[in-house]
Amino acid sequence: MKKETHVIDWQAFLFRTWLIMPIQVMCLKLLLISDLHSNPYALEAIEKTESWDEVCCCGDFVDYGPFPMETIRWCIDHHARCVLGNHDAYVLGLSEISCTEAKREHRFRWAHDNYCQLTEEGLDFLRSLPRSLSFSADGIKYQVQHQYDQAYGTIESEEQFDAFWTGPQKKETERRLVFGHTHRQCVHMLNEHTLWLNPGSVSYRRPDDHDKRAHYMIVEQGKIRFGKVAYDRTPLLNRAEAYLKQGTMLETELQDAFFFFGNALTSREPLPESCTKLPKTEKGDHDCETC
Repeated sequence: MKKETHVIDWQAFLFRTWLIMPIQVMCLKLLLISDLHSNPYALEAIEKTESWDEVCCCGDFVDYGPFPMETIRWCIDHHARCVLGNHDAYVLGLSEISCTEAKREHRFRWAHDNYCQLTEEGLDFLRSLPRSLSFSADGIKYQVQHQYDQAYGTIESEEQFDAFWTGPQKKETERRLVFGHTHRQCVHMLNEHTLWLNPGSVSYRRPDDHDKRAHYMIVEQGKIRFGKVAYDRTPLLNRAEAYLKQGTMLETELQDAFFFFGNALTSREPLPESCTKLPKTEKGDHDCETC
């Protein structure tokens, strides 16, 4: 499959996003987002609700959603400061051959769907992402990375925070770590100068959270505000329904989508009846609960 090309000024984009890090910005209104998962409709709803000076994304642009290129282009158009997520790295490890084999062997997933949609522009964007970035705003130091460890661990002590922090260890300066990955919106204070935060997922919740709204955070003059906004999930559900009719995608992948974007009560709710028997998840397969 020949990847479609779309010419953009990568030098200007990279300079804008992370090659000049760390930087100092004063009086900044920050939009913090994470775990977009190929869902531009949630981003559009946030844009209609909020205004900001800079946007920072904690990774996972692709997988578990139907519209990877639209999501990536939104981030490019809005000059977002971005880091790499684990799902981004997973999709980058795929190939046209592996996607063809997955479909033939009935192992086709949203990750394969997304890879097949990515143009060279999209692949270049993901390849360019750093693992972490740092910046300052309103006298506060920020360090951004997708996840703390290889699972769903969190920082529970000042000692853990100091070991993870890569910048100057000035205890009198306020320092904030920004993570994504867990899809759980929270702020965790360790002391009056030290905290980590997670803006939650723009796209979807964990199986024990039935809130269907897009989650994000706004930071203005250092003050953190939790944001949640409803959005039109119909186009995402329609894409899942189309795969259900085709019978080519794994059942568990579609069950996730019907939970995320439909009205299924759990992520393993029986799917609507289809004339095609869907392939089941095989043991050891890539799964959103463990990745």
